[in-house]
This record gives sequence, C-alpha cells and structure tokens, in this order.
Amino acid sequence: MQNTLKVYRTKFVWSFIHFLVGGLFLLLVATWLFFSWFDNGRYLLTDLVSITVIILSIDLIIGPIFNFWLLSPLKSKRENTINFSCILIMQVVSLGYGITQIDGQRLAYIVKWQNSYFTVLKSEDRRANHDEALYHFNEPTVQSNERAFYEMMIKNAIPPIEMYEYFVEVSASNECKDSPCEVITKSGLVKLENTKNGMVFY
Repeated sequence: MQNTLKVYRTKFVWSFIHFLVGGLFLLLVATWLFFSWFDNGRYLLTDLVSITVIILSIDLIIGPIFNFWLLSPLKSKRENTINFSCILIMQVVSLGYGITQIDGQRLAYIVKWQNSYFTVLKSEDRRANHDEALYHFNEPTVQSNERAFYEMMIKNAIPPIEMYEYFVEVSASNECKDSPCEVITKSGLVKLENTKNGMVFY
C-alpha cells in the first residue's frame, strides 16, 4: 500500500512539473502570438481570446494527463523516455495545429463595400496570399463583360467582400484620416483609425 502511494505521489509530481513547464512555455507562445499578430487592437476583430484559451488549454492539460498515465517509477528509464517522447511529439503536433487555427483568425484585409467597411480574416480569404491591405469594392456594371462572372459567384454564395477580383487597393492613410471609421467584424462594430504606426482598432 505504501509503495503504491509512493508511486502515485511520484507520478503526480512528474505531472505537476510537466504542467508548470508547459504552462510557462504556452504563456510565452501566447504572448508572442498576441504582440506579433494581434497588436494595435486586432484582437478585437475576432473572438480570439476564447479560441486561444480553448486551444492552449487543451495542449496544456493533455500533456500532464498522459504523463500521469504513461510514466511510472516502476518502468525502466528507456520505457519512460520513449513514452515521454511520444507525449512531447503529440503536444507539439497539437500546438502546431492550434497555432494554424489561431493564424486563420488574423486580419487578411478590409474592404469598403456599399459605404461600409468589412474585415475578412485569413481563414475566409480566397486569395493564395494574405497580405494585410485596404480595398474598395468595384462592382462590375450591368451588361459589362465581367458582370456574368460576378453574378455566377453570387449564385455560388461567394459574398462580394470576398471577391478579390473586383478589389481596388487604396492607401490606408487616405481612409479614416479625418475621423475614425466603423468597421463591421465578426465581433461587432470596431473603430478604425490610421496613425503613424498604421491601422489601430479600438
């Protein structure tokens, strides 16, 4: 009985250390992601916080659970090393997948359509490249050569704000310079202002 308690105590200590180290690492990753990808209020454009918490929490919890389950002082060092390596590989793959999901929540572009500004995220962008930019939507006129293709995309449920074929890029410094613009996002209305540091959302 005493040996069993000692084994479980050791397993708990190992799992707790794994939890602390993993938590510190994920905190650093989350901080880097926030200040690299979602600075100047870009986190307001999507439900980023809840998505990130869910993704990172799963990665944080899954490691210590498998640590407690697979590692044991009764096993050989070689067996524990193999099991721990498998746990780390699983966590790295899980974290990589999570980061790609978070990356999809980054701002791809803003388009002005029918006098309103809309944000489109990378996961919604039909383009191969996702360089952040500001566009005006130039709807093709009726009976023009491009109108048939435009109407075909409408029938295929592609919204105009994703039809990059009809975008005209404009300088961000020429937009919202006199007063903040209201931008329609997944999270509601967000104000956009152009500053020396670029676009700022609040």
